[in-house]
Amino acid sequence: MRDEEGLISASHINKRSCSVFTSLEESRILQTLLRYPAPDSLKIKPTSWLDGVRGIAAFEVYMFHTISCWHTIFPAWHAEPDQTNILQLPALRTFFDSGGTSVCVFFVLSGYVLTYKSLRWIRAGSRQQVYPSVASSMFRRGFRLYLPPILLTFFEMVATRFGYAPPLNFTFVAESTALAQFLDWIKETNYLVNPIYNFNTAIQGFVIHPKYDPVIWTIPLEFYGSFICYFLLLLLARVPSNGTRMCLVAMFAAFCMFLGAWNGFCFSTGMLIADFNLTQDENGTIPLFQPSRFALVWKIAFLVAFYIAGFPTLSYPEAHVLPMFGYETLRSSIPMSLNMEDHSRFWWSISGVTLLFCISQLPQFKSFFEANICQYLGKIAFSLYLVHQFCVMLFGFMMQRFILGLFGLVQNQGGFFYWVACGIWYVPFTGLVFGIAAQVERLVDAPSVRFAKWLEEKCLKMYKNML
Repeated sequence: MRDEEGLISASHINKRSCSVFTSLEESRILQTLLRYPAPDSLKIKPTSWLDGVRGIAAFEVYMFHTISCWHTIFPAWHAEPDQTNILQLPALRTFFDSGGTSVCVFFVLSGYVLTYKSLRWIRAGSRQQVYPSVASSMFRRGFRLYLPPILLTFFEMVATRFGYAPPLNFTFVAESTALAQFLDWIKETNYLVNPIYNFNTAIQGFVIHPKYDPVIWTIPLEFYGSFICYFLLLLLARVPSNGTRMCLVAMFAAFCMFLGAWNGFCFSTGMLIADFNLTQDENGTIPLFQPSRFALVWKIAFLVAFYIAGFPTLSYPEAHVLPMFGYETLRSSIPMSLNMEDHSRFWWSISGVTLLFCISQLPQFKSFFEANICQYLGKIAFSLYLVHQFCVMLFGFMMQRFILGLFGLVQNQGGFFYWVACGIWYVPFTGLVFGIAAQVERLVDAPSVRFAKWLEEKCLKMYKNML
């Protein structure tokens, strides 16, 4: 009888929590200010789960950067005597310190999304459609990736004239005049987009932080990684065997990792996962290709990859010798001969690939990423990635000082009420950042996509008129 009462009580709690969440989703305020989609307003496609994964990965990067405003948690738990925050414990740290793995997930996702349609055409025997499609993507890709961060860094440059330092740039010194600052921004923009300056480092996966927003170091890597996928499609479109093509891509991915080019590994394995998923779609009646047959294996692999996702960074020399509770074996098994500036990317890359592959094999997980909240995060993912650190500099620290003052606390004090203040800070700050990201997606991100398409059409028309 008591068990039945407990079940009824739990059922009421679940219904109440669902009702509260549904009411929030139906809120006109959220839908207006944050551009949150109304329930059942989204058209879910077979690949919509990929957007949800992108959104969660962007949110993880957001958490990774913003939690640092309150406490430094990137070292391993007890790496030094004062590193005792519970958030640094293995597995738990993945929720707050998996920014490196999240970037790898971005790259694997891009490899998947950029090649999925062309791979489907190849399998259908419509190889002739691949070449114009890839050519179009190659033309538009640079505008899609570079226009939003260029505009963002322009406003960050303007902000420096009002006393704000760029995000995560602790050595920034403003120029003497506004004109000098503008010319400096032009120079830095050239470094960001010009292959003469960034190709060798970006193709190898090395991190070079742009002066006005260090977070956008991934953009050149994303650009050249995209072209890796395009070249693989062009080279392998006429390979008659799907199995041969997949083996060649797998060999290329392994070669990239052998060279230390973790970014190339992520992009090419994303293409490989897309090809494998298409194989499963075509051979759904064959037991070997049925995801449900190995569901337990994929769930265990997901949990292991999730654990590895929190692997601490090795970007500073002391991390190679200090204690690394829960990760000692993983650290000792990294091939240190790889040409990487941070050898943690070896495990982060493997973790990102494994996470995406396991999600692709588990329908329950895919359904989670098709939920409204995940799809919303997926829509604003790029904008959220671009603006969150700028928002920290503009008003995040000011809000933090105000809330700490209310509690009579100081920075890095720790303790129960310190983390209560942190939780309180996250509510309004996250709402503001999401609202800004949603507007940037509407006013900057989406128009940049339309502009690239418009420019392509104009160039094609001009070319045809010249013939």
